[in-house]
Amino acid sequence: MKTSSIISKLLVAICAVVVLCCNSSPDIVVQNLNMNIPEGEQVFSEDLLINEIAETKIEHFAFVGPTNQTVNFTQENVTMFLFLKGNAVIKADTIVKTVNPESIAIPMDNLSKVEINVPNGETLHFVKFTKTLSSQDKLDLASFPAENKYKLFYTRFIDCEPYTEKIKSPNTTSRTVLPADIVPRVSLGTVEAMGPDEVGAHKHPMLDQLFLGLTDNDITVFADDASVQLKEFALLHIPIGSSHWVKVEENKRMNYMWMDFFLTKEGQEWLKTHKPSSTDKK
Repeated sequence: MKTSSIISKLLVAICAVVVLCCNSSPDIVVQNLNMNIPEGEQVFSEDLLINEIAETKIEHFAFVGPTNQTVNFTQENVTMFLFLKGNAVIKADTIVKTVNPESIAIPMDNLSKVEINVPNGETLHFVKFTKTLSSQDKLDLASFPAENKYKLFYTRFIDCEPYTEKIKSPNTTSRTVLPADIVPRVSLGTVEAMGPDEVGAHKHPMLDQLFLGLTDNDITVFADDASVQLKEFALLHIPIGSSHWVKVEENKRMNYMWMDFFLTKEGQEWLKTHKPSSTDKK
């Protein structure tokens, strides 16, 4: 066979692979949390979605009571705790909060540690996010209005302000758990509905987004031509820039948290599509 013929066939093969890669949908990365703690262990941890979100370390922890654990952190990072299951008490300096399932705590104001006390008979599961602050993040944090500054930001998801969005049906309850300009370039919220229901297709190339399946969540997540099931206590990364949507079937529950990690501060303009329910015109 002539060399030119071989080269020609190789080029055709390479082009075919390139076309195939370009036409294939990006993978939807999902990881289930290990909710079964090995017998005899009082502290369990595992890394989640390693290197999926830039400059952000994600870990799942479980503390088996009775135990008192200290979690340390530095001012180079902001640390967020998402409590999923179990009850406990968290202490940050002089602030003491009772922790319930489906709640969030963010130590701020130069705090260097928190203490978490889990009583006998309880197992506390939580996801810990450690996000490195850029120089601009630190400047933005200092410039946030006084009402957005906390020593310990704590709230239960169910107590947060509801909002509406065009891509969601009237049967869907959405809540803003972490509004903009509390943690630089991060916002969180929840979406809940009984099926059948869906969240319409949309894109947001200005941010990285995670979905965290909460209690009894059982949905299908679509991104371009790919799809995957997201159950309770699982973490999913939406492929950035993809057209994605969510569907929940009849008699199943949609109950997940979205987590937006904006690439730039300007990207937070996306949040203006969320309209507080109290301001909606009938």
